[in-house]
Amino acid sequence: MKKIVVVGTGSAGLISAAFMHQYWDDNVQIKVIYDGRSKNIAVGESTTPLILKTLEILGIAKEELIKDIGTTLKLGINFKNWIPGTEYFHGFGEGVDNKNGNFFNDIRTDETSAIFTITNNLFQGGGNYNIATTKLPSYDVNSFSYALHIDTQQFIKVLIKHFEDDIEFVDDIVEHVNVDGENIKNITCKNSGIVDADFFVDASGFNCVLFKHLNPEWVDTSHILPIDRAIPQQIPNITGQIPSYTLAEATDNGWIWQLPVGDRYGTGYLYSSKFTSDEEAREKYNNWLVENHDVNLTTDRIIKYRPGYYKNNWIGNCLAVGLSSGFIEPLEATGIMIISKQIYNFVAFNSALSNLNHTRGYLNLMNAALYNEIVRFNALHYCTDRTDSDFWKYMTNNKIQWVKDYQEKCQKEFIDNSVFLNVKDCIWSFDSYIQISHGLGMFSKESIMEYLNIKPNGQQILDYSERIYDLEQTRNMYNCENWINHKDVLNQLK
Repeated sequence: MKKIVVVGTGSAGLISAAFMHQYWDDNVQIKVIYDGRSKNIAVGESTTPLILKTLEILGIAKEELIKDIGTTLKLGINFKNWIPGTEYFHGFGEGVDNKNGNFFNDIRTDETSAIFTITNNLFQGGGNYNIATTKLPSYDVNSFSYALHIDTQQFIKVLIKHFEDDIEFVDDIVEHVNVDGENIKNITCKNSGIVDADFFVDASGFNCVLFKHLNPEWVDTSHILPIDRAIPQQIPNITGQIPSYTLAEATDNGWIWQLPVGDRYGTGYLYSSKFTSDEEAREKYNNWLVENHDVNLTTDRIIKYRPGYYKNNWIGNCLAVGLSSGFIEPLEATGIMIISKQIYNFVAFNSALSNLNHTRGYLNLMNAALYNEIVRFNALHYCTDRTDSDFWKYMTNNKIQWVKDYQEKCQKEFIDNSVFLNVKDCIWSFDSYIQISHGLGMFSKESIMEYLNIKPNGQQILDYSERIYDLEQTRNMYNCENWINHKDVLNQLK
């Protein structure tokens, strides 16, 4: 039996411990050490559809979360005012089997209806939902793609309840980390004294209690995505209606998130300290809260973080997970997704817990690729060519080369699977990239048709695209008139 010590009981620590228990069962002894005095960030969390697979692996039913902790369903993100006066939707979607017309929830394919619909003014999100609404599709909830909005504090309580008999939880403080080269020999805790383990998982958040002692190399992304502060606040939802989406509303200095959990909203103001003072951010956020919800800013809390990630999140016998491994602004709700991918890859590729150099090197490359795609995809959202503030001037004048090249390809041709190293290994689907690009006005009908006319199989591509569009219409994907009220669906699931 191998001993594993996890430091931290936020989402990262608990998901990691639970994953490892489910995978190795009695072959490992897992101890979770946490500081009971510290509070998790817990401002309400938006997720991606991967959360459903994570819950399945952990043996937790989504109905339990909906019933007990006010979880709501999410069809996507509504981006408002990224180009002032406009909005667009990045939805989760479904693929269509072009051969027999079957629908499936994983749409990692290079075939899309967007080529046909954009050139014929029919675009409705490609294979993705494109509607900011308080309703949900009327067919069975298990047959379409969605994510969840969760109360992080309550989610943590559910995880502890499920695994308290299988995992040892110790309320203690790590005071010293004894390092021997690239490995942690043991740790010394305030009450427990010396704690030994074969493997350590750092899930302590921004404090990075264990991992920082291994001299990890930091990859700074603040020059690409300079937002480094957030002011969170919970507010009541007095309308009684539950949006089926997360709101990401751009401001002159950053953006605001809003998501529904239970009978309240989790909201927050994200900004860059390089361009905005804390006082100005508070004033701007207060004005937004008053204008949109008739409430005032009441918190004095500011979350500060370094934008970036560690080049290697696995050094020696220590794995950094979640915020301990890095943080990219939560524009596409990738927090829990990153945790799930990190720990899933760890147990899958290190199934014998041998801690081999080859396995470690391979997973470090995978983790760096994960963060790199998130940085690039988030940076794409800022390709608005806005210059109405110092912040937006910076974002417009400092696009990374990938965004510049991508924008040029969209404007002069169309995007295809050459945009990706392997579209099936990407986090987001082909239609997700198309949806963001279309929302930012990067495509033109004329350039797409010129592109197709030059390609030897251009007509075949257009015919395929039209066929997929016809199949999507049979699914009635975008007609929300017959959809069901979100609140009614949640009551049924309860």
